[in-house]
Amino acid sequence: MHEVDFFWSYWWLIFPIGAFVFGAWDRWLAYKRSRDHLELLKHYAAQGKDPPPEIMAELRGGADPNAPPQPPPGYNGAWGGYGGYWGHPRYMRRAWRGYYRWGPYWQWRSAIISGAVAAGFWWASEYSDWPGVDGPFRIVAIIMTVVAAANFLLAILFSAGSRDK
Repeated sequence: MHEVDFFWSYWWLIFPIGAFVFGAWDRWLAYKRSRDHLELLKHYAAQGKDPPPEIMAELRGGADPNAPPQPPPGYNGAWGGYGGYWGHPRYMRRAWRGYYRWGPYWQWRSAIISGAVAAGFWWASEYSDWPGVDGPFRIVAIIMTVVAAANFLLAILFSAGSRDK
């Protein structure tokens, strides 16, 4: 196989390989940042001093340790279990992520997008001018139709049992 043919056949691999490289680079930088933070705290501990509050706020990600945690915008008490006090900000982030990950909005969004992708593959399998692609496109269309149907059923179930009542 010629080098040019190889590139034109597998050009799309640039995107997943690039995502992998940038993800690994991000993890490496996060590791170095946490290692530097630990070294700074060890330095203060070796001297027997408490780190200044500004440094501790920087290590916590800029959050003010004395400020009361704030609920996210649009909070209506639907998450429960926390009462009037949110507790540690980690629990607030978990509740915020959990609400939107499992809420009806994301289920309907997934159903619509997967249905549109399935429709696109059905259209491509019927009207494509490329020889030999109607079979693979039809297989992907069938799979995406099943995924879209499952997402549609989940959207109905999550809308019926929504926490926004």
